[in-house]
Amino acid sequence: MTNPDGHGPVHPNAFPPTRWSLVVRANAIDEPSALKAFGELLQIYWQPLYVFARRSGLGPADAEDAVQDFCADVVRLASIKSASQSRGKLRSFLLGGFQNHLRTMHRDQQRQKRGGGVRIVSLEDAEATLGMTPVEGETPDKAFDRRWAYTLLDRVLQRLRNEYAERGRAEVFAALEPTLVWNGKSMSHEDLAGRLGMNTASIAQNVKRLRERYRKLLEQEIAETVDGPEAAELEREHLIQVLVGG
Repeated sequence: MTNPDGHGPVHPNAFPPTRWSLVVRANAIDEPSALKAFGELLQIYWQPLYVFARRSGLGPADAEDAVQDFCADVVRLASIKSASQSRGKLRSFLLGGFQNHLRTMHRDQQRQKRGGGVRIVSLEDAEATLGMTPVEGETPDKAFDRRWAYTLLDRVLQRLRNEYAERGRAEVFAALEPTLVWNGKSMSHEDLAGRLGMNTASIAQNVKRLRERYRKLLEQEIAETVDGPEAAELEREHLIQVLVGG
């Protein structure tokens, strides 16, 4: 991989640390930087775990408890050694750990809620997430990956939405957002020009910039969940396959 300025290759150590790389490279899970980074990642990516639990047959309450207990335990007990053996991917680490958690979970009525009073899981949000149309014959593993991909894309769209709003261009983003997705509902450039009071050349330029920024933010979000550029590229390819139904 070459530098953006074209002056030679980028050394792997030149890449800035991401949340997941901080966890993988820490000496202990309770290191402040690793603990903070891991907690932030769990806040973002708990929904795929919930979808996995529900697709595996757990009811809403049991699935909520399973995810909450797992998130509390994994922060408290996770070994950095096992994190480093997850092929550099947060997705692999969480799914493998959660599968083990479900296998060994004791559902006694005396189970206490853990996590220091902080609830990562919102049952209302989780069930809304589960309402996403399932793919026929989809396994829990595939449902997990699909929800993971959509969670990541939602993060990118929200960051873009916030950036445009901060610049007073929320209306522009609302009009152009459909050009980022493949549902065929985007207006023509002529119609967009009429809606926004621009000419078609300006619309084309705005769409190009939006897509370029979208790709950049997508790369950043993927990078936050892997340890290094090679893993990021593999993760990007995997998520594309998930989204196209491969």
